[in-house]
Amino acid sequence: MITRVQTIGKEAPLYTDNEDAYYVEPTEGRWAVADGAGGTGLYAGEWARFLVARVNEPIVSLTSLTNWLEHYWAAFFAEFRPQAAEHYLTERKFMDEGSAATLGVLHQRYERIHWMLYGDAVILCFNPLTKQLTSARPGLAQFETAPFLLNWNSSPQIEGFGYGEWVHEQGNAYALLSDTIGQYVLMAYDALTGNRAELERLGQLSTALGQRAAHHLEFWPVQPALFYPLVWQPLRESLVSGTAFATFTRKLRAFNLLGVDDYTAVLID
Repeated sequence: MITRVQTIGKEAPLYTDNEDAYYVEPTEGRWAVADGAGGTGLYAGEWARFLVARVNEPIVSLTSLTNWLEHYWAAFFAEFRPQAAEHYLTERKFMDEGSAATLGVLHQRYERIHWMLYGDAVILCFNPLTKQLTSARPGLAQFETAPFLLNWNSSPQIEGFGYGEWVHEQGNAYALLSDTIGQYVLMAYDALTGNRAELERLGQLSTALGQRAAHHLEFWPVQPALFYPLVWQPLRESLVSGTAFATFTRKLRAFNLLGVDDYTAVLID
């Protein structure tokens, strides 16, 4: 399978900071995406990069996630505590709030694809032949509230954790997406396939999420066959370069289909 990946900071090139991270090792059957939560603690981007580089094997339960985090977090703490300690306020913030990120991981083991989620990262399986899109965590309601976050200073919670397996079938493609671009794909799919009830409910809300849901309802026709040529294929083609990905995301923002955020997309097909 071929891996395509791009990441870009919010409103680049105006703002170049990017707290998303990814790690891909196709020969080992390992792909990961993390979204550092800059509103919590310190070193969110560094924590995201730390996490994605260390998920060597499938994490199949909350207990295994907790044990994995317990094994690694001290190395991160030892590296960044001296930097935080240079000033009383940063040290206090680091110690009180830690560092936080969401995490999504895929592992291929023979004919099985193991997925693990913590927080609101989006993991998808799509078959262009059947036009069927399966989301590891279905539904748009997951974006209505603040996501659960992996943090070195607290234990993971069952409400934020998800794990499952897919049997790899011929033609299947997979995607790991940070939350906002994943939200775009899910909204477009629901609109095109006529699964509009949740979009209509969200569209009544006076929030940024509600406004995007309303724009998706207005923008897309109800025609399932168009998901591949209008949504999946353009996303796939945008991953050829950073410039193409930036152009793609700017166009979506211009149509109010995509919120302002860091964006990371990993596609495997």
